[in-house]
Amino acid sequence: MSTLSNIIENDTMEKIALEFIRLGDRCYLDNAGATLYPQCLLKSINEDLLNNIYVNPHTDKYTQDCLEQIRYRILTHFNTDSSNYSVVFTSGTTQSLKLVGESFKFAMDKNEVLNCGSLVYLRDNHTSVLGLREIAAEKNVDIIHISHEDFLETLNANEVSPSTNCREEYKNKGNTLLVYPAQSNFNGYKYPIDCLKIIKEGCINQYTKKHLSKINCNWYVLLDAACYVSTNKLDLSIVQPDFVCLSFYKVFGYPTGLGALLIRNSSADVLNHKKYFGGGTVDIVLSSEDFHVKRKTLHERFEDGTLPFLSIVALKHCFDAMTKLIPKVINNDIMETISHHTFNLAKDLYCQLGKLHHKNGDKAVVLYMDSDFTDIRKQGAIVTFNLMREDGTFIGYSEFQHLADLFNITVRTGCFCNSGSCQRHLKASNEEMKDMYKAGHKCGDDIDLIDGKPTGAIRVSFGYYNTYNDVDKLMTMICRCFVRANYKKPKRLSNNIIMSKSPNHIKYICTVDDKQIANEPAYIDEKYTAAHTVLTSGTVLSQIALFPVKSCGAFKITTSWKIGRKGFEYDREWMIVKDNGVCLTQKQNTRMCMIRPKIDLKRKVMTLYFKGLAPISVPLDPVGNKHKEVTFCQSKVCTDLVKGYDCGDEVANWISNALEVSYLRLIKQASIDNRIQKRNANDDKKLLSLSNQAQFLLINKATVRWLNDKIQESLFTDDIDQLIDRFRGNIIITMDEELVERHWQRVIIGRHEFKVDGECRRCQMVCIDQQTGEKTVEPLRTISEQFAGKLCFGIYLSYIGTVDGSTDRIMKINTPIKPIINDDDISRFKDWFYLYFLGNCVCPSEMSSNKQNNYLMTN
Repeated sequence: MSTLSNIIENDTMEKIALEFIRLGDRCYLDNAGATLYPQCLLKSINEDLLNNIYVNPHTDKYTQDCLEQIRYRILTHFNTDSSNYSVVFTSGTTQSLKLVGESFKFAMDKNEVLNCGSLVYLRDNHTSVLGLREIAAEKNVDIIHISHEDFLETLNANEVSPSTNCREEYKNKGNTLLVYPAQSNFNGYKYPIDCLKIIKEGCINQYTKKHLSKINCNWYVLLDAACYVSTNKLDLSIVQPDFVCLSFYKVFGYPTGLGALLIRNSSADVLNHKKYFGGGTVDIVLSSEDFHVKRKTLHERFEDGTLPFLSIVALKHCFDAMTKLIPKVINNDIMETISHHTFNLAKDLYCQLGKLHHKNGDKAVVLYMDSDFTDIRKQGAIVTFNLMREDGTFIGYSEFQHLADLFNITVRTGCFCNSGSCQRHLKASNEEMKDMYKAGHKCGDDIDLIDGKPTGAIRVSFGYYNTYNDVDKLMTMICRCFVRANYKKPKRLSNNIIMSKSPNHIKYICTVDDKQIANEPAYIDEKYTAAHTVLTSGTVLSQIALFPVKSCGAFKITTSWKIGRKGFEYDREWMIVKDNGVCLTQKQNTRMCMIRPKIDLKRKVMTLYFKGLAPISVPLDPVGNKHKEVTFCQSKVCTDLVKGYDCGDEVANWISNALEVSYLRLIKQASIDNRIQKRNANDDKKLLSLSNQAQFLLINKATVRWLNDKIQESLFTDDIDQLIDRFRGNIIITMDEELVERHWQRVIIGRHEFKVDGECRRCQMVCIDQQTGEKTVEPLRTISEQFAGKLCFGIYLSYIGTVDGSTDRIMKINTPIKPIINDDDISRFKDWFYLYFLGNCVCPSEMSSNKQNNYLMTN
């Protein structure tokens, strides 16, 4: 049996794993984003709510008492009590930060004429902390940001400038609020939290002197503990910040939308600038006069309106569940045990990534860490990195995300709402960050590389439910997809703890095998520059493919098909939705590709086929004779709200059986639903069916053949037609030259003109074999290699109309194709246009001269 943890026994870890059996084969590595809740937690909450009555605590004394018990439980968890701290319930860390910012009294002058307070924040804070600048600016106080290096240097210098050294005229007239994280959510670095005494004594005054003409002597610390408390013990009997903010879903996974602000009672008086008051926060209020008196009890003054009392009641079961699941292995403490368990997992990954090399000897990983995992007091269970190719170029995090999804691995990519840390580790200046924005990159998007430089990173974070099996699964994926190496699991030992003289300082032996991972033969990363060719011989439409049911199999046309208002008629007009109304795709269920639709225009039905099931038919018109009564419904596709009709229970049950998922429904897009193509939002308002981005997707067979020749994976055995199927294009063309379609601006297919709307960005769906539903690494890996991390293949088209002004909407197989790159090609197109119609026995004179001239002028 493989070792699951260095801290927790295998039998116990297996019991913990049973609480998360819903994961199946998914590997969840985003604990810093949200902890997962165990199954037993929901059961106990459900039983509690079924057997007890909880009502508004302003009404019911019993519910009120339950909430007070929870406050006590929270304080006990942080090893303190109500004589030292008060618990104010909020919606989460962000609201807690905002509440302190709005309520904090920066100026000590009674008349509030002298604004000598300041806000000091670490640059490597979460975005929610940076937002406090706006509140401070409105209060007209000084705002100072301090770098990671300067902050640590200042704390380690031990040069204290006490209040007695401050200029007398400003003494005790201003308050400084210092905000920093206990643990970085970017890479898990733990900032010192045992330094609050020297901060209050003025050790940072030496730094603020450089930025202020006057020094503020009263220091208050707001500690962002959201990331820290999820896997670490915060002991408020030892460390006593003035204010602590946290979110409970980071600790327990449930409930969301609930957090707390812990206020040190001796510091509460400085939070007296809160303006707004809601129900339950005042002793008296007059509606006809500007008069009210706030309540004396601290938490009652800050908790506006009715508390989310059911969520707060759930916290009792959260603490109970954690006590039930986690043994007290380290220092007889649950959180200490979690901390050391997760630290070991992260260190194991860190050590393996650091040893990962390509065959040419170059490192495959760039680590963005501020510690080397030698001291648990300085590092949490997070590893942040980027991958590099053998030629030294970066692999974009978006590409990594797609392949991680393919392997059922959940990680976080980007900058994780921590622009300061991200910028520092990427070594990007402010101007470079602004240039990235001008180039189109925004927080949370998938633009991962600009001019070859990364815009973000990959973050792996561990929770108490993770094991070494999760580390191995991630490393297997990285080696297979990006390093072309065979992964060898390191030998690990159980309970390899070496206790130092100090019981709070525990060191670990790195158990990763020192032998470098053996690599397979190197691959060649060739760059291709497409020729700007216009005159193309032998270019024809070789295939039309429809995908009537979104994300299901193709219906291939061998003769001709009609172009409708939103694309080909009946292309992506149906979708399968889950019981929550969300559209199902192959990303969630690969079996969808094996549902084969066929459309019979004579019978006006669509028939679905699936191996092992009898075929089933549905009418093309849902309000036909067989379905006099249909259910109107709404769902979402690519954030768009879609109107459609439910196709009935019979086909719903058939689909549920085929895909082995209960409560699925088949929905047909309503004719009145007018989805607008986003790419043309400021241009023509092109209508869309249920396709993601455009009306049509063109695939060049020559480019597919070129790509197939570049794929070196021996296990990948697709022929050209099977590889074409993976790209799910509905216009397949045959020509002699590869890649030239990437430079087209318009395409003429027969008498039909299309505008090119850009290249198709690819995801992990191209790694699904459309015949079997099996997942492979290719072709996404090779696409990324050949196009410098840009996951694009195929071009989007939108329909313009017929070149001759006719009403003919039929597109025929084997029709010649004419690409156009720019307006200089108009004259050459004119010659081709006449030759084409003469060759098809159509006299150009049959077109009015106005139509011809108007067409050529506008195109």
